[in-house]
Formats: sequence, C-alpha cells, structure tokens
Amino acid sequence: MNIPSRRLPAKSRLSLLLLLLAGGCAQRGPVAEPPPALKRPPVAAPGVALGKEYVVVTATPRDTFQSLASQYLGDRNKDWQIADFNKSERAVPGQKIVIPLVHPNPVGVYPDGYQTVPILCYHRFGNKRDRMVVTPEAFAAQMTYLRDNGYRVIPLSSLPAFLNGEAPLPKRSVVITIDDGYQSSHDIAYPILRKFGFPATIFIYSDFMNARDAMDWDEMRQMAASGLIDFQPHSKTHPHMADRQPRESPEAYQARIEEEIRVPGQKIRQQLGLPLYSFAYPYGETNDLVIAELRKGNYQLGTTVRVGGNPAFSYPFRLRRTMIFGDRDMDSFVRALEVFSPVTLR
Repeated sequence: MNIPSRRLPAKSRLSLLLLLLAGGCAQRGPVAEPPPALKRPPVAAPGVALGKEYVVVTATPRDTFQSLASQYLGDRNKDWQIADFNKSERAVPGQKIVIPLVHPNPVGVYPDGYQTVPILCYHRFGNKRDRMVVTPEAFAAQMTYLRDNGYRVIPLSSLPAFLNGEAPLPKRSVVITIDDGYQSSHDIAYPILRKFGFPATIFIYSDFMNARDAMDWDEMRQMAASGLIDFQPHSKTHPHMADRQPRESPEAYQARIEEEIRVPGQKIRQQLGLPLYSFAYPYGETNDLVIAELRKGNYQLGTTVRVGGNPAFSYPFRLRRTMIFGDRDMDSFVRALEVFSPVTLR
C-alpha cells in the first residue's frame, strides 16, 4: 500500500498510522529491516532458541544487555531494544530474555498514543543573570535528572532514520542542541556533557566564529574529535531568513538565502570535516524557499524553536525544539521532556 503520508497534515498522518496499526493493510505497522548476518550460536546451543525475528536466550552470569546486543544485534548500544522489549533494566542469570531481531514498531505509534522526541535548545552558560544563560549548576542538575530518570540522550543524527520509519529510537529519547557557538559551550557545557557521556549538536553561524565571545576552530576540532559533539550550520550572519528585506528583489532574496546556507556548511566541511544533514533556522523562522534551498543542499532536517516533541510523522524541515531558559526551575525542565503523546481513539 503506497500512500504519500508525509505530505499530509500532521493529524492526518497520525490518523493514518493509527489505522494501520489497528488493522487493515499493515496490522503491525512499518517494520524495521533485520540486522546484517551475525555470528550466532547454532540452533542446538544450550539455552538459545533462534527464529527469524527473535532470539530467546537463557541469561548466564556473564550476560549483560550490552553483550547480548553486541552478539545478536551487532551493536552494544542497542541494548535499550532488549531492555525495552523485556521491560527489565538488566539481565538476571537464569532469566529468559527475548532479543528482537526485527523491531515490530520502529515509528513508535501505539493504539493509545505515539512516541515523541524532544529536542532541547540551549544558548549560553555561565553565572550571569540572563534568561538566555543557564548556570553550570543548573545544567549539571538537568543532565543528572536525565541520567537518573531513564532518559537516553541520543545524537540528532539518529532522527532521519526514525522519521523515515527505518529505525526505532529508545522510548525516552532526548536530543541536546546548543545554538550560536559561544565560548561557554566549550568551557562549561562540554565538560559536563563529557562527564555524562551525552552527545550534543552545536549549531554555529559562521560569521560569529573566532569572535571574542565565540569558540575558535581548534576548540571545535577538539570537541568533534571526542565523538560526542557534532557541529551543524545556523546560517552565515544569523538573519531573519523568512523575511525579504525592503526593496530586495525575489532574485536577490534567493541569492542571499543560498549564501546563508552555503557558507557555514562550507566552513564546517573545511575546518571540521563533518557531514552536513541539519540546519537550525535563526529565530526558528523558515519558509518554503528556505526549505527548498536546504533540500538542494541535501540537508535532511531543519529545526525551529517551537515547543514540543517530535513524533515519527513530523515534517523533517519544521522540527520542534524547546528552548531551555536560565530563569526557569527544574519543574519547567521536566515539562520540556515530552516523550509520549496520548491519544484516545473514539
């Protein structure tokens, strides 16, 4: 059944997915592709039952979800798939553990609602009393909350496969982004992220780099080399990209937008050697022309600053990001962690 669901309004796409899950032409919904062939014990191995979509093992004292994910799924970081499926935090010796080789619901849509992925948006860090500045203590407390309450911080680069229905994400996934490229991203946020092992994407506008209050390229190379920090474009000059300037012709406007997208991408490629896949709109503003230019550049995502989480049926060039402000308390931070949206079918 070939339905161009991604062009439908969000509510229509949700209704379609819920109907497919409830019955009809795809009772189980989209199904992720199985992993490549892996070395597995023979069918006759003690405590192991092999199937096309599942493996059932009897856990030994040496087994962990990470070791089982490495052996059967080819990636130790997919341990969450085993944990979620078995509704368990760890492997217990003697426990029967089901390992899903093919994820039954990669889009995270269920009869009672759907998974959403919040993208958090920070700007500056420090002790200055300012709405846009988060203190080191508050940022560390927020990261501690994520770790201690079962959230999984994932890289932004994980989202395209999820939005395409190709790969599932942990049920309590959270993405961390930081805008602009202030020096405090390196001096304050980076050490805290490294302590927790949390990935993050920093969106930079290239005319700001090497300014007095900005990071320099050497610092960014150091951060990128850690494997935790990714850098993506946030424009060249941080303008209102959705607005034509007074007396600016349509041709001049298009040329300006093309430059605002092209130049920071070139800088990131030249200086950091990183692939480009995502763009953060300054002030969260965009329009059809800006999105068309991003598509020409083979970008896959565009992020706004609209509050809320992102389900699998989100339009990838208008993703929501929730800004985290320095004048808000922990309760406000917790409310930003929207990982599931309930829906009642009538």
